[in-house]
Amino acid sequence: MEQTLLVIKDAYVRLVKILKEKKDLEHIIRQAKASIELIEICLLDCESAEQYRKTMMELSSIYREIDKPRVGLSDYFFWDDDYDKRIVVNNELDGIKDILLKEFKRDI
Repeated sequence: MEQTLLVIKDAYVRLVKILKEKKDLEHIIRQAKASIELIEICLLDCESAEQYRKTMMELSSIYREIDKPRVGLSDYFFWDDDYDKRIVVNNELDGIKDILLKEFKRDI
């Protein structure tokens, strides 16, 4: 349980870092930060499988909100005039998207 939360938290922390750099998609940044906060609370206080399940349901709901087609994370890519930087960041972004999709796919 804890490992899953840590993986999701790490993905959201990396996502916020990328989006803040471009000052883009503020609604996703807010949702990612809310997810990070939920995870931190659960890591400190989730003593039962039921609490963990409820946290995962909330996280899944947030993920569905930020992964909407055309306006969300699913269609977002990083643009920079520096081609090499653009490739590196978009590869990281794709990795983050893959992690989140893997963790939440059973709930979608």
